[in-house]
Amino acid sequence: DAVTEEAVALYCPDLIVAPFLKRAIPASIWRNQVCLVAHPGIKGDRGPAALDWAILNGETEWGVTVLQAGAEMDGGDIWAEARFPLRLAKKSSLYRFEVTEAAVRAVCEAVAKFAHGFIPEPLNYADPGVRGQLRPALRQHDRAINWAKDDTATVLRKIHAADGFPGLLDTLCGEPVYLF
Repeated sequence: DAVTEEAVALYCPDLIVAPFLKRAIPASIWRNQVCLVAHPGIKGDRGPAALDWAILNGETEWGVTVLQAGAEMDGGDIWAEARFPLRLAKKSSLYRFEVTEAAVRAVCEAVAKFAHGFIPEPLNYADPGVRGQLRPALRQHDRAINWAKDDTATVLRKIHAADGFPGLLDTLCGEPVYLF
């Protein structure tokens, strides 16, 4: 946090854009600067495994939302959203193509709105256009394959949602393995 605070103090930016977050922006920064965050989820979607849940749940459309950093992770005011059809694919492939393209569109829209004095839209779950929800981190037991009940499409969604990190933990010939 100290390095980030020092960089902001040194450069005094008008706007900070965070294209990918692993941890929260320090309150000392977002309280004093407009900080926009590109989140790989639709309006209202919150949590660290947005795309994983979308793949696992078989969503047919997904998106990227640009929101303003605040006290609640992924709960800030909305600046822009870009949607895309969610194809049956590994998470890494979706990130490289659809998510990246949607993020670029949404960030460019949000930056243009910032330049024109746009007032962002507060997150409002009563709005029918807000379909997302707060979702917990996806754990291995949420992804577990039930080989006796899951059909092929479900197995593929579970493996695709676990692509990259952490992978899908299962057992093969009595040995623990990660499926990709």
